[in-house]
Amino acid sequence: MSGVGDALKAIKQAILLEERITSQSKKLEQLAVSVVEMDKRLAALEGRMEGFLAAASAFGSGARRPAKLIEAAPKERPSQPPVQEP
Repeated sequence: MSGVGDALKAIKQAILLEERITSQSKKLEQLAVSVVEMDKRLAALEGRMEGFLAAASAFGSGARRPAKLIEAAPKERPSQPPVQEP
């Protein structure tokens, strides 16, 4: 009888696993749709920002947009850190 019980347990576990896989698959599909929607919204925002920046530079707003963020070179640094006296 234990062989039949083990077989029934295995079938039950397989059915539960199939249900979990189906549920996760639906959730994954929903996430994929959300990502596509967010991508479209981001692309629209990027387009608007490019338009605003182009309009600002066309009207000569005076504020220029840097082409690339560059760190300023460090000024003269002492070779060794200052010594603290107690």
